[in-house]
Amino acid sequence: MKNAILAGAVAGAVADIAVVASAYVFANIGVFEPLGGSMEIWTPSMWILLSVAHLSLDIFWGMIGGAAFSFLYSLIPGKDAVKGLYFGLSIWVIKDVAAGSYLALIMMEVNAGIMLIIVGFFMWIVYGPVLGYLYKK
Repeated sequence: MKNAILAGAVAGAVADIAVVASAYVFANIGVFEPLGGSMEIWTPSMWILLSVAHLSLDIFWGMIGGAAFSFLYSLIPGKDAVKGLYFGLSIWVIKDVAAGSYLALIMMEVNAGIMLIIVGFFMWIVYGPVLGYLYKK
């Protein structure tokens, strides 16, 4: 598709699945405690609420990422999904690794920092290739 904003919205919606699934798995195996408390309070309705909230943000920021991707397209090496993967990993480092390190090391919110870095990784390695596959210059 030639519309980068639409491609970004679709990629953001697909990435939402990766975000919620990875948060669920890593919270259940004890890598981090979900925000707001232990797994006992995270009923199915809480996970649905998280999914819907994340979906709206993922679509919104996915559209902005799609616009940025179209602007930077010729500067990113590779083709299609690989180009998108590089873009997604770049966003992950700039957004999640940077923010997670500040959360953990400056604000002493280690759990939130770890969660942001781990869950963000799965989001952006899904978002980028889907965006790269969908967007055609």
